[in-house]
Amino acid sequence: MKALILLFVLFVTQAFTLQSNASEKEKWQQWLHEYDQYNQSEEGWLSLVGLYWLEQGKNTLGSAKENQHRLPNDLPENFGSILVEKDHLIFTRSSNLIKIDDEDFASKNIQLNKTTVSIGTYSFTVIKREGNFAVRLKNSASPYLANFKGAKFYPYSDKFAIPAKLIKPKSPRTIKIATFYGTVRENDSAGILEFEYQGKTIQLEAVSYGEDYPMSLMFADETSDETTYGAGRYLDVEWPKNGTDTIINFNYSKNPPCAITEFATCPLPPRQNRLNRAIEAGEMYIKPR
Repeated sequence: MKALILLFVLFVTQAFTLQSNASEKEKWQQWLHEYDQYNQSEEGWLSLVGLYWLEQGKNTLGSAKENQHRLPNDLPENFGSILVEKDHLIFTRSSNLIKIDDEDFASKNIQLNKTTVSIGTYSFTVIKREGNFAVRLKNSASPYLANFKGAKFYPYSDKFAIPAKLIKPKSPRTIKIATFYGTVRENDSAGILEFEYQGKTIQLEAVSYGEDYPMSLMFADETSDETTYGAGRYLDVEWPKNGTDTIINFNYSKNPPCAITEFATCPLPPRQNRLNRAIEAGEMYIKPR
């Protein structure tokens, strides 16, 4: 009788484990679907067609060669100008076909990441990175969107959902992060994520964007520049709900935007997050262009 009970308990435990694993894999598959949908959307990184760094003073934009910032040929020769006075920016249009926030303004103060200037399938916003401003130009009819065939990932594997402990810094600290376009930024450290992998204790440092957002883990490994993107990959990690325990699920590792567009402003993995181990999980790299 005891043997039957033990067999029943073992059966129930295995069934629960299989169900749990299946549901986690289904959750990951849904995430992949949403990831591809975002990449194929007008808001995705494949819609980017230009990045123009602004200087203090007047910055002219248009397809004519005399402009400081040369836009694609199917945009007006004289598109407009952006006046930069310290942190104050004003856009003035040169054609009444151009809309500002879908309104018929001749000029308007620019709010970063918010004010949208548009004409036809093109639109731009202004971003700020390390104290510098840049126009981020998008085209909803970009051929890169039309040609996107979906991201390629390693098959899901439970062994890459790894328990980890978060070791928070004793006092607030920042991490220096190099970027794809040659600058260095400083981000708040979330702390050290410590875990066991292939018989070794590994420590990686995560970035904090506030506890309303997951920790951001940027890492490179021995698959980088082989089967995955050479500059490394990104991964969101949930903050511990109680104590210090969390899970690093490398199956959700994804490429930085600069893997699919030259017009992104990607931070790169810090030196301490370069592993001498292969993480054969997450997004692989297919050269898009």
